Amino acid sequence: MNTIQRLAAGKFQKLEIQRYLIVESLIFWGLILICWIIYPKENQYSILTHTFSFLGSFEKYHNPEGWWLFTVAMVFWGAATIPVVFFLCRCFAVISRWAAGIGAMLFLAGCLGIALVGLFPDAHGNVIGEWEWTDIHEKASIAVAAGFTLGILWHGLMLMVDRYVLGTRLGKAGINYKKLLWPYVFWGIVVSVAVHFQIQSALYYAHLKAAAQAAGEPIGSQWAETIGTRYSFPLWENIVIYTLFIFIVWFALAVSGIRAPQDKVPS
Repeated sequence: MNTIQRLAAGKFQKLEIQRYLIVESLIFWGLILICWIIYPKENQYSILTHTFSFLGSFEKYHNPEGWWLFTVAMVFWGAATIPVVFFLCRCFAVISRWAAGIGAMLFLAGCLGIALVGLFPDAHGNVIGEWEWTDIHEKASIAVAAGFTLGILWHGLMLMVDRYVLGTRLGKAGINYKKLLWPYVFWGIVVSVAVHFQIQSALYYAHLKAAAQAAGEPIGSQWAETIGTRYSFPLWENIVIYTLFIFIVWFALAVSGIRAPQDKVPS
């Protein structure tokens, strides 16, 4: 029991965090794979046309049989990432306790959002008063995006301050800054490309809409007109989610070699 409590508090040793991340990855992506496999063939799930959340929608044209597995997967991911956040907080407290605490709060907000995305599927039907399932789902998705994006940027700022102002406190604790750079390069490139194509999507749709209006022809929504193309929102939403998972694992592994005793680094 003491070991479980210690790990839940993020007090991992190097080999423990590595094994933990492997198990978390296998369980989460195993559940997602099963969701994908049992998704009705007639509904033709594809990342080009379907958002990640459609795997967990109980609508008849999405995943009415296996949606609950997506809920289990997302709640598991959100909960299982909390000890990882605590681990990162304890490591980054070498730089600054209060700054590490802010970073942890941002990541925890993202973890809560992940769990809520699973608990409130992207589906219609009132769940709380006039609020539909999809209304809460969308707000939870915003919490995921905001929490992790701000958290990632905040930790990046901490790294720069440590490297160029404070005298490499993490470096003195045994951390290789280059190893921490690569997850940021990966995440930054993917997110930048995703944003680029969504901007291009808006411009592309504006062109199509103007042409349709000039010809007196009807035109669908931006979603409908760009679906299945490189401008597709579902495509880049899926890719960004995959990227977020990879970043969290990669980032945690990159700091796993810190020499500071995990049970003595901040409260």
